[in-house]
Amino acid sequence: MANRKGLIFDIQGFSVHDGPGCRTLVFLKGCPLRCKWCSNPEGIEPHIQLMYYRDRCVMDYACKYACKSHAIHVQRTEAPITINRKICNQCIDFECINACNYNALNISGYYMTVDELMGKIQKDRQYWGPKGGVTLSGGEPMFQPDFTRAVLQQCYDSYIHTAMETSGYAAWIHYKKVLDYLEWIFFDLKHMDQKMHKMGTGLSNKLILNNARKIASQKENKLVFRMPIIPGFNDSLENIIATAEFLNSIDMKEINILPLHHLGSSKYDLLSLKYYYKEHLITPTSVQMEKIRDIFGNYSIKCYIGSNTPF
Repeated sequence: MANRKGLIFDIQGFSVHDGPGCRTLVFLKGCPLRCKWCSNPEGIEPHIQLMYYRDRCVMDYACKYACKSHAIHVQRTEAPITINRKICNQCIDFECINACNYNALNISGYYMTVDELMGKIQKDRQYWGPKGGVTLSGGEPMFQPDFTRAVLQQCYDSYIHTAMETSGYAAWIHYKKVLDYLEWIFFDLKHMDQKMHKMGTGLSNKLILNNARKIASQKENKLVFRMPIIPGFNDSLENIIATAEFLNSIDMKEINILPLHHLGSSKYDLLSLKYYYKEHLITPTSVQMEKIRDIFGNYSIKCYIGSNTPF
């Protein structure tokens, strides 16, 4: 298990919003959902991806000649390059990056063994304080269930506090294998209606809600539900009430609502993707968030807004 490899796209230290204390966040690549508001689009696909920073490109086209697969094209002189992503996604050496002297090309994703990752995690240990630890995020950590389990087990055996952020979309057998090594779970609830959930994320919420019920029944883990508030998608009175009633039905009395932000919107261009909200960068107002909090309160649900998570 120590030599098992996982695909990671970022590791961040000094986080104070993803579990108690100061924490190290490990972002794993791959996610089954396709949320239109995703702030980490570079974590969705389960393979290494090329990222193109047009503002750094001097258009000397050295990358084009270095690409043996002919995935990089020039439509006209003195114009940015275009990338055939279907071809590029099959690449294993990315020689184009070495050919670019201006850091206009980079990759999202790199493989690490469990031991390599644990070595990096252990270096942060002195900064965590008595309550800190490691939080696995993504993407979706359960998209790489064996690697996730191995990392969590190593952390648990090393007396490192463990937490995981999850969309809830994975086979129950995978969750069952990691629960013994998890102390905190942050679980996303995006919409109660199956059709609306599929419209916003690409998949039904049936599996997600079933997993939420099962994890809530365990009682051994600290379970924190999170709900991103997406204006026009899940902020209706009907959906907020349905969410509150669901939480009551599984005997859960807390939720953390997170206002939609667009901090990751620039990453879509780097991956040749279109950001759904590019033309309308809508965000919920503080008044709207407080109204939603009050509705949850009416159903005896303690609601925390934004970074005011119950740590």
